[in-house]
Formats: sequence, structure tokens, C-alpha cells
Amino acid sequence: MSTANTFITDGELRTNPTIDPLILHLVILVVGCVFTVFVCLFGIAANIVNIPLFRKLGYQDGVNVTLTALTISDLGGLIFELVYSVMMTPYILEIDLIVSKVVIGFITGFMFEYFSRVSGVITAYAALERCLCVTWPLKVKSLITNKVSFGVNWSIFILHSLYLFPQFYTSYFDWTYVPERNKTVYVIYFNSRRAEVFPVTYYVTDMILPYSTYIVLITCCTTLFVKLKSKAMWRQQVSSSGVSYITSKERKSARMFMTVSFMAVMLLLPQSLMFSATIFIKALALNGSHSDLRRVFSTCTNFLKISNSSFTIFIYYNMSSKYRLEFQKLLVKFKTNLQLKRGNDN
Repeated sequence: MSTANTFITDGELRTNPTIDPLILHLVILVVGCVFTVFVCLFGIAANIVNIPLFRKLGYQDGVNVTLTALTISDLGGLIFELVYSVMMTPYILEIDLIVSKVVIGFITGFMFEYFSRVSGVITAYAALERCLCVTWPLKVKSLITNKVSFGVNWSIFILHSLYLFPQFYTSYFDWTYVPERNKTVYVIYFNSRRAEVFPVTYYVTDMILPYSTYIVLITCCTTLFVKLKSKAMWRQQVSSSGVSYITSKERKSARMFMTVSFMAVMLLLPQSLMFSATIFIKALALNGSHSDLRRVFSTCTNFLKISNSSFTIFIYYNMSSKYRLEFQKLLVKFKTNLQLKRGNDN
């Protein structure tokens, strides 16, 4: 084992507090534990419901293919964030664990970030696809097929796995004896490559890619709003001729994706800003002097991110009549089965 390699445990992350410890514990308890766990559980249930609903709606076009991919990504992120929130609470003491909480937080935290980034890019692709359908409806319909949407979404999952490469390339896990605890603990080691790799990867993974996604989302939202408004005025002028190149279904779909895109930007952008600040303010690093302040920001921005992955079901229900109908059918079926089960028990 090289002497250049160093390991970190939860105890070593504790620094002189820069904020009131009471405020820190309240934020972690209320936002990081209670609210986050509740929203994660709701989001997991909602996304589990969404998958069969989208399958029942069919894959006649690429819309439901993309929505299914987005649901799978959101579900994966919520599961890892749920584990992270439960295990990283300060009320579970690391001294009682044989696996360092930093190891658990490292794996679940970066997996959550992976799925969050995948969800953001899939949302951007969906918004771009709807934007193109509204702008050039006749040309795009023949180009963006089910196979194309499946290939694009699958490629997003595969290509974004490269985000995880530098995280694990510059670290590894191993058992080591910790004298302070008089026990062997499974910890994470950071090797010497970390100092060389991360100044570069941070700019790519935490600045260029996220902000490029936001630019696409904002541009597509703006274009959709302008195009839908202009086409609405055009339809009023030519309504007597019965000519229309964009269907009511496509208009509703465009509005739905515009809403999803707007919510994604509003709820994902704060954490990207925090990561950008971490690049320039070294004290906000994981083992920096202001790491407790970073944890407060991270807890709040993580809550916003899981809200983005959990609450899209309300947008689908309110803005898609077909989704709402299938959801109501599923609810009636569930109630019927529950009543039959109670009858059999009696």
C-alpha cells in the first residue's frame, strides 16, 4: 500500500464548526432525514407506478419511451438517495459500523449524482424533441422514431457512466486497522491521482455538462413558448380553412415537457451552483474548513433534486388526459382488489 494513499473516515471530516451546531443538526434532521426520506419514499412509489402506466399508454411514438427512461433514472436516483439519507444521519454513529460512513456516502452519493445527471440530459432530449416537433412537425415525425428514442436514451445512460470513472479511478476500498476505534474498518483510500484528475473533471462534470443541459432546457422552453403562442394565433386566422400542421396531442405534449423542463432547471440549478462554488472556494471541499456549511447547502439542494424526481407525477396527471385516465383505472383496480381481499379475510 503506497504511502501516498490516504484514507478518510467520518471522524476526520469533522472540523471546527463555522455555523451553529444546533442549526446544522436541525437542517440534517428535518430536511436531510424527515423530509428527504418521506419524499424519497413517495417518489419511489410514484415512479414504480409510472413504469406500467407508460407501458399501457403504448410506445406509438418516442414520447413514452423517453418518459419511461426518465422514470427509470429518477427511480434509481431516489433509491440511492434514500440509502444515503438514512445511513449518513449523524444519529447513526460510525463507531458502531464496520464499514465507514464515508464509503457508504461515497458510493450512494455519486450514484445519486449519476442518475440525476442522466435524468437532466433525458429531460433536455425530451424538450429538444418536442421543440423540433413543434418547429418542423412534418420532418421530425419521420426522423425521431421509437428506435431512435430508445437508442438515444440508452446512449445517455451508457455515456454518462463515464462520470463515475474518475471517482473510482482515484480511489479504492480496503480494510484497515483504526487505532482510535481499536477495530478493523472498511474505508475509502484516495490515491495521488486524485489531485491530478479532479481539477479537470470538475470543470467538465460539474460545470460544462450541467450548464449545457440547462442552456438546452431554457432554450427549448423559450422556443416552445414562442412557437405555441405564434401557432395559436395562426390557427385562429386559418381556422375556417381547417388547415393545421400540429395536432392537439402534440401541443399538449409540448406544454407538458415545457413544464417538466422548467421544473428541472429550477430544482437542479442550485446544486450545480454549489458545485461551482466548491471549485473556487476550497474551504467548501469535503475535508475543507467549511465542510459543515457545505453539508447544509448540500442537504437543501439534494432535497430540491429529489423533489424534481418525485413530483413529475403531478405534472403528468394534470397535463395528460390519457395518463390521468390510466391512473384512475389503476386506482379503481387497486381499490377493487383491496375490497375483495378484505371480503375474503372476513
